[in-house]
Amino acid sequence: MNRLNKDQKLKVGQFRGITGATEKVSIECLKVSAWALEPSIDFFFSSGMSAQVAHIDTKETDKLFEKYKDVDDENITGEGVVRFCADLGVEPADIVMLVISFHMNAALMGEYTKPEFTNGMLKMGVQNLAKLKAKLPELRQELKSEDRFREIYNFAYLFSRERGQKCVQFETAVGMWQLLYSGDNLWPLLDQWCEFLSEHHNRAISQDTWTQLLDFTRTVKPDFSNFDEMSAWPYLIDEFVESMKSKSV
Repeated sequence: MNRLNKDQKLKVGQFRGITGATEKVSIECLKVSAWALEPSIDFFFSSGMSAQVAHIDTKETDKLFEKYKDVDDENITGEGVVRFCADLGVEPADIVMLVISFHMNAALMGEYTKPEFTNGMLKMGVQNLAKLKAKLPELRQELKSEDRFREIYNFAYLFSRERGQKCVQFETAVGMWQLLYSGDNLWPLLDQWCEFLSEHHNRAISQDTWTQLLDFTRTVKPDFSNFDEMSAWPYLIDEFVESMKSKSV
């Protein structure tokens, strides 16, 4: 690593400690991710490069998975997730569980497959419950990063869909919005938005509406003074603004 600077050498060491990858693979992943540690770890697992590492010790994570796995299923399901949360000292509806599910790239709400659980634990740099519990404050802090919040917000849509469905059911979408737009990410018009949808839509939410709502909440002022009617917002957002303006007259 003679050509690497001090910070790069440190990141290679951290990457190898978390993934068990060789120096060559570690440098390759870090270069792809512009030397950002977490994205490089995501790339390592999502690209399939982790399959090259035969000596990753997953004994602790495997044991933890078995502890919560459904006796009649291959996965951790509802009851196991509840016990997992209880042992972490959080409620299932705590937003930190969404962050954990994001790192596990879980396909379905209330369920973790073994690859999702194992790879997610490794990506977070933890091998057991105690280490994950100690990492919870750091995971919560991720929600304060605009880029990370956007990633988690977009993940939440796919995560919230029922098996085989393309859209998120209305009640589920509202619940997820209420979870996401909390703490440091409050949106002052959330209640009015949900009330409007309940009265005028009350059916599944499309991915386009979900995605563009985040842009809307981040760019349009609560009094709509900078709302551009000529912009290509989804019709639900246009109608919401029109409804809110008519009430203020």
